[in-house]
Amino acid sequence: MNDTPAPTRSRPLIPLALVVLAACAAGLRGCGEPAPRTPPAATRAARVYEFPVFNTFAVLKLWVPPEVADPAAQAVSARLRDLHNRINLFDPESEISRLNQTAADAPFPCSDELWALLGECRRAWRETEGAFDVSVGPLMRLWGIHRKRETLPTDGEIAAALDLVGLDRIVFDDERHTVHFPRPGMYLDFGGIAKGYALQLVLDLLRERDVSPVLVDLGGNIGGLGTPPGRDSFRIGIRNPFATGETLGTVQLRDRSIATSGNYERQIVIQGRTIQHIVDPRTGQPVGTFAGVTVLTPRPVDSDIYSTAVFVRGEPLARKLAEQTPGTGIVLVRQGEGQPVIQTFGQIEIEP
Repeated sequence: MNDTPAPTRSRPLIPLALVVLAACAAGLRGCGEPAPRTPPAATRAARVYEFPVFNTFAVLKLWVPPEVADPAAQAVSARLRDLHNRINLFDPESEISRLNQTAADAPFPCSDELWALLGECRRAWRETEGAFDVSVGPLMRLWGIHRKRETLPTDGEIAAALDLVGLDRIVFDDERHTVHFPRPGMYLDFGGIAKGYALQLVLDLLRERDVSPVLVDLGGNIGGLGTPPGRDSFRIGIRNPFATGETLGTVQLRDRSIATSGNYERQIVIQGRTIQHIVDPRTGQPVGTFAGVTVLTPRPVDSDIYSTAVFVRGEPLARKLAEQTPGTGIVLVRQGEGQPVIQTFGQIEIEP
């Protein structure tokens, strides 16, 4: 059973990681105005809004009257548009592009909004022991994750890119809120955190407005407030990565958020080699141990961070994060003999 509407077939979305999710997008592109998709049949029915954001679609499902839902949806759109305009790598005038272009020349002064996001990135780097690292940009570029290349990188090229990676090498001035790159060629890439962080901003905004119950799907990252009328939770299905028309089961979502990283979602082929879209910032190599990592956790930004980091570090980090973060559950999926092998850690239960 789905509690979030699926996008129509006519939209050019990439394969789904969760039943109601589109996979993580490589970059940040369009951001549009919300519009009600279906009128509510009654006051207890949900109003559903959807609009393009981060190269996918955002879907808001609000069980509140239209005089509350409509301005809330407009506020969500404005908040997402502001974030998009700040961290869009494809826009040379965005704040992150200007930081990447100039931070090696002189310390770059960040807006309060960008500094808050960088704070989450720095915390994530510490919590995941460097497995999640937004300074991985040079490696993403080298492997053609955002813009495909025709030949495989050499060992020398990988070593040179690795020399530009490492959040601990970047100078963050906590008093002046500036960022300085010690070497030219370093740059930040928020692709592994953007949607989780955006979802957190959206849910915080809706919580401040006392808008509940709600379910928000930001193209692969889902979070809810409250529970739908007549039910004790939202139910979200996890796609089978080896048969994407099927599910591995469902999980209950109640005031938590969920995200999946799946290597089957965004693969590229270079000289006959299949390249996965998650790169280990410590080795410089794409990782492919798992077919999927799903994280259910209270903070939306953590669901995004942890799913990427566990893809890189595997079971030890999954166990650590599940133990140290209350309310967190993690699902690892591997290829088995004839069927997927599933491991779970922490507070998560997969139901039929």
